[in-house]
Amino acid sequence: MLNIMDSLFTEFEVSALVRRMEIFPKLVRRQQEELILENVPISAEWLEEQRQAFLGDEILSDLLAKRGWSESDLDTHLLLPEALRRFSKQRFGPGLEDTFLATQGGRDEVIYSLLRVRDAGLARELWIRLEEGETTFAEAAHQHGVGEEAQRKGVIGPMPIGWLQPQVLQEILRSLRPGQLSAPRQLGEWHVLLRLEQLKPARFDEAMREQMQQEALNAFLDERVKRILAGEADTLQPIHYDPEL
Repeated sequence: MLNIMDSLFTEFEVSALVRRMEIFPKLVRRQQEELILENVPISAEWLEEQRQAFLGDEILSDLLAKRGWSESDLDTHLLLPEALRRFSKQRFGPGLEDTFLATQGGRDEVIYSLLRVRDAGLARELWIRLEEGETTFAEAAHQHGVGEEAQRKGVIGPMPIGWLQPQVLQEILRSLRPGQLSAPRQLGEWHVLLRLEQLKPARFDEAMREQMQQEALNAFLDERVKRILAGEADTLQPIHYDPEL
């Protein structure tokens, strides 16, 4: 079967496109992911079930032709997410609850409204109008806000409250009740109004475990890619997975 890529590009052209599009780090990450796949055994029965579910009523040869894949490419597509999940669970799962408890507050999910202006007098005027019900936060943010909040009518989130910087933003929001508006606060060049919409405490459930394992895997892969790009590939520890665990 004709390889379309080989017919369109020379090896030099592919290399030049990779460089210009700055996708080499993504290729290195994918290489490291597939290295994990090589070390995580997954049964043929599991793969066959996934194949059947993925194909549905479609004929295998038609699907491969449409995507330009070999059967090996299809298997990699199906196996890779499961291999990464199993690897991250074994490598990063132990002790995860202790890590969660140490950072629980920062993982609480917050939705809040934000309005920032440079003029202190305007900030105070808007605060009074909001408190007295003369305008809504959405109207004030749309008319006077800047940046992302102006397009979103002031509403930010949901997001982990620990992501907010500077730290004082977290402190202000934690001091508010849902629906409560803060008095204007100066943060750098801005005068800021904040209203807490919702603060949802984080729970260490299965979804949180999966999220934290994925975060740890991302950090692990990012570090490996960084060291490879710095010419330090020979200092990396080999990928290890114990199929007995």
